[in-house]
This record gives sequence, structure tokens and C-alpha cells, in this order.
Amino acid sequence: DNSAFKMRDIHSDLVRFLDLCSDYIPLRKKIEIVCSIEASEADKEKEDSIRLSYGNYYNALKRLESRKANRYIRMSIILLIISLILLTSYGFFYEIQVETIGSLVLLESLLIGGWVFAWEAVHTLFIDIIEPVRRIREIQRFIEADITFVHTGSNNKESV
Repeated sequence: DNSAFKMRDIHSDLVRFLDLCSDYIPLRKKIEIVCSIEASEADKEKEDSIRLSYGNYYNALKRLESRKANRYIRMSIILLIISLILLTSYGFFYEIQVETIGSLVLLESLLIGGWVFAWEAVHTLFIDIIEPVRRIREIQRFIEADITFVHTGSNNKESV
């Protein structure tokens, strides 16, 4: 299979269908996936293979989203450290009474830059991270979903 790693093991149309259908179900509710197979008898090996592929796909997807959330956390920490450095520099240089226009511009730049980096750190940590965390919860719900198979052979066809 030459597809990208995150798209292996499960058909992309099925993923879109499951995502679309699960959007209508609140996140706090569990889901159950029922696959209807046109076969007269169960093939345990094939069912286990489908369950394994499904689990592999969503576990890989969860790892990708967790990495994204961790990247946001790391970026927020870096921004906060830069902010603290700029604000500490402002506090240190504020004590030095040099009244040239260049020094005043530098001081104001340190103050404004410090607060901008602080705001960006807060925004990244509390706003930007919302989507990956919500997606991780959605994926976890797919991982915990029960997968059952209904066999509709020529003798016992069921209409849904």
C-alpha cells in the first residue's frame, strides 16, 4: 500500500462517513458500528482483521492529534519564556534613566513584545488547543466503539 501512513488500513470514504454520522451524536454518548455483510456464515478471521485495521487506523490518528496538542503546549511554554525574558529585561532596563528617544523606543518595544508573547502563549494554550483536544475525544470514542457484524446470506436476507 503506497498511501500515506495515516490513511492506511481503512477506506477514506468510510472514515468520512463515520465522521459525518458521529457529528450528530453527542461526544458523551458511546457509538456502535454495525457492518452488514452479504455472506451466509461468519468469517471470524476477516472480522478480526477488520477490527484490527479499524483500531490501527484510529490509534494512529489519535497519536497524530496528541502530537499536535503537545506541539501547542510546547509552543505555549516557549512563548511564555520569551515573554518573561522580555518583561524581565524591561524591568531591569527601566531602572536605568537614559532619556534618549532610542532607549525609550527600546523600552516600550520590550514591554509591548513581552505582553504580545504572553497573550500568544495564553491564546495557544487555551484557545488553539481546543480543536485537537476535541478531536482526540472523538477519536477515543471511535476506538472504544463496539463493532458488530450482521451476516445477510441468500437464505436469511434482512432488510433494514
